[in-house]
Amino acid sequence: MARKGELDAILARPYAVEFIYGETPDEGVVAQVAEWPGCMTAGATREEAIAHLEDAMSDWAEARLRAKLDIPEPMASYSGKVLLRMPRDVHRAAEQRARREGTSLNTWLATAIARELGPARDRKTRTLTPKRSRRKAALRART
Repeated sequence: MARKGELDAILARPYAVEFIYGETPDEGVVAQVAEWPGCMTAGATREEAIAHLEDAMSDWAEARLRAKLDIPEPMASYSGKVLLRMPRDVHRAAEQRARREGTSLNTWLATAIARELGPARDRKTRTLTPKRSRRKAALRART
């Protein structure tokens, strides 16, 4: 059995929890830890899925520790900054379009990417990165 302190320290890290929603409410919700392949649970609601996920995370991490396998670190937090390389002709066309629309290249690119992704509420997978100690309260507050 893994040392409790070591397990608690791992579970306190800010892992990303993804939710996958069924086509209809009857199909329920899957909650999974993005960084941990196979660590997932399901429930009729998001709250039920996340309640089960905490036990699954503990079991998953404990099994990895017992087997002396690595446990992936949490994903880096997203700063909102990205370095984007593109062909010069694409850069020029984007700059010209931004100028015609009266906005900066940065704003135009961010808008174009957001347009391609579509509205957040239409996406089937959503990611949260709450701390374990605040996970349930944070999820309740967001519903």
